[in-house]
Amino acid sequence: MLSKTSLQTTIRNLQEAQLRQSRDAYAAYLAAARRDRTEPADQDQASREFGNAELAEYFEGPTRTYEAALKRLQSIDFGPKSRVEEGAAVQVDDRWYVIGVASQAFECDGVTYMGISTDAPIYKALEGAAAGDAVAFRGRDWKIQAVA
Repeated sequence: MLSKTSLQTTIRNLQEAQLRQSRDAYAAYLAAARRDRTEPADQDQASREFGNAELAEYFEGPTRTYEAALKRLQSIDFGPKSRVEEGAAVQVDDRWYVIGVASQAFECDGVTYMGISTDAPIYKALEGAAAGDAVAFRGRDWKIQAVA
């Protein structure tokens, strides 16, 4: 039996773990990129510092993405659903998806799920469908087996 509470907790825990990892990587990068201020600076050092600042932005981006995903998860109603909408767990062609935020594949109660954002093209095709419906996406028919 599908436990939406367990599913919500698992996807939230996954996003929190990814946020921690992203923050740790960002902090480690910044610590390693700091210049020793006791050493004289030269043009090469200035160039490296500029490059390090640009690279730091790439580490910060995923952190902001995970923070936004966690905030979004807090506002999603994971109650029972009969149609594909935000907060639904959807079985499509023997694969399970959770509608709300994008995520990597994860296990919950022995079942593999993947998070889909409501901005994803596949969600636009699935939106509003019910169990038993078929939807077309990228030239293929997709069978909705279950919606919870």
